[in-house]
Amino acid sequence: MACFDFIVDSQAATHRVAHWLRPLLGGRGYISLVGDLGVGKTEFARAFVRAYCGDIIVPSPSFTLVQPYEGDNVRLLHADLYRLGEASEIYELGLIDAMDDHICLIEWADKADGLLPQADVTLRFDMVAGHDHQRHIEISAQDETLVTAVQAAYQRDQQVEQFLATTEWSPAQAQRQPLAGDASTRRYDRLTKTNGHSAVLMDWQSGPDGAADYDGQAYSQVVHLAEATPAYCRMNQWLESHDMRVPQILASDEAAGFVLLEDLGDMTLAALDKAGDERQKPIVYAEAIDNLVHLHAQPAADFLAAYDGRVQAIETSLFLDWYLPWRGIKVSQNARQIWMSLWQDLGDSLMAAPKVSVLRDFHSVNMLWQPQAQGRYRLGLIDVQDALAGHAAYDLVSLLQDARLNVSPKQVDHSYQSYVDARFDLAADQQAFARAYAIAGAQRNFKIAGIFVRLAQRDAKPNYLNHLPRIIGYIQGNLAHSALADIAAWLEAEAPMSLALDAGDA
Repeated sequence: MACFDFIVDSQAATHRVAHWLRPLLGGRGYISLVGDLGVGKTEFARAFVRAYCGDIIVPSPSFTLVQPYEGDNVRLLHADLYRLGEASEIYELGLIDAMDDHICLIEWADKADGLLPQADVTLRFDMVAGHDHQRHIEISAQDETLVTAVQAAYQRDQQVEQFLATTEWSPAQAQRQPLAGDASTRRYDRLTKTNGHSAVLMDWQSGPDGAADYDGQAYSQVVHLAEATPAYCRMNQWLESHDMRVPQILASDEAAGFVLLEDLGDMTLAALDKAGDERQKPIVYAEAIDNLVHLHAQPAADFLAAYDGRVQAIETSLFLDWYLPWRGIKVSQNARQIWMSLWQDLGDSLMAAPKVSVLRDFHSVNMLWQPQAQGRYRLGLIDVQDALAGHAAYDLVSLLQDARLNVSPKQVDHSYQSYVDARFDLAADQQAFARAYAIAGAQRNFKIAGIFVRLAQRDAKPNYLNHLPRIIGYIQGNLAHSALADIAAWLEAEAPMSLALDAGDA
């Protein structure tokens, strides 16, 4: 049994410990919270539940004994056994059986009188004598790698504190709380001062994401995904210099991987969609189109790598390596080579057009609505570090063929036409763009189909599979264009029925 202990000096620090644990756990297991009354067990449990479920009310289960939660990719049970009548009642609560497919967070497990199995992870909380706001936490686990990872997270947290101490957002001046992350290795915290002013900290430890499976390189390296903060800072500053609304960089230590950013809030296009705000959404899409038209009027940033056929082909290989095996389909090496050659040719054909800065992530979760601003400045752009020099159609696809939400056909048609009318006068140019849009749409969605299966299988995030029917629908729509006839024929010959996916399959 490995263990690590440390001291936290605030509730916010306790909340961060809960967020450290989240990426280290699978979708099941038993976490025991140990300590006297009032030492912070329930505070930690609330933060742990919110790490999965967002900013929800998490009541103490002291009287109900067990509270269930449905989080992102996981089911949780939070139990407080302090008022357990008899140890044998533990069987009636169903906690032991639930450990097979839930994360069970249990306070006062000793009340079960040894009937519970050994905890996968135990957190012991104690007061620190003479310091009312401090807590001593000891984390022990059967998995030594988990404890090692927690220790690394603690050390990284100390580096964050040291960086912030050099700014006007030091721990003495602002409280730090974790923000929901994304599918990347980046972490985000919101810092809030007593006057209500806030900023966002990006914490990004450099390094490739994934194994070196591509001729000794990670996937992120061969397709030019950014691997450290300098790429973000450089692109963010380029966009700002070209009159785009991005968060201002307040302070940074690029070598350490810290960037302190202006806080543009949480009102993304995805949040507006979830809230059912149909009145605002057309306005947001109009500003998004204005942003793209403005961005695509500029030549690509001169420091960007080319989004050429080789990169695009490698991206689509995720469809072969993850999606097709998930569907029970394995293709031959010869078929794979044909697929890669087809996509390299298609991708290279797009490079004949004037190259623009392609953000690659111009979609709902990366657009922050700024209602106090005017015109296209009402749209703040984040997650810009993976930009490449390529065809303008790609980012329009990202917007209108959104991987996470449905865009109405009416909105798609209106936004597409608004963009084309603003950029092209000649019918031949519009036809060429329609061809590029279909190619970019198919390429992006083949890639995303592979990524979402990879996230489900490799990273234990099965909820991404819920989006696959939408992704497959996009692929089918794009394949209707004659430019993709060879891709459609390849699928018919090598992977028949691979796109016959409905919601029940996900």
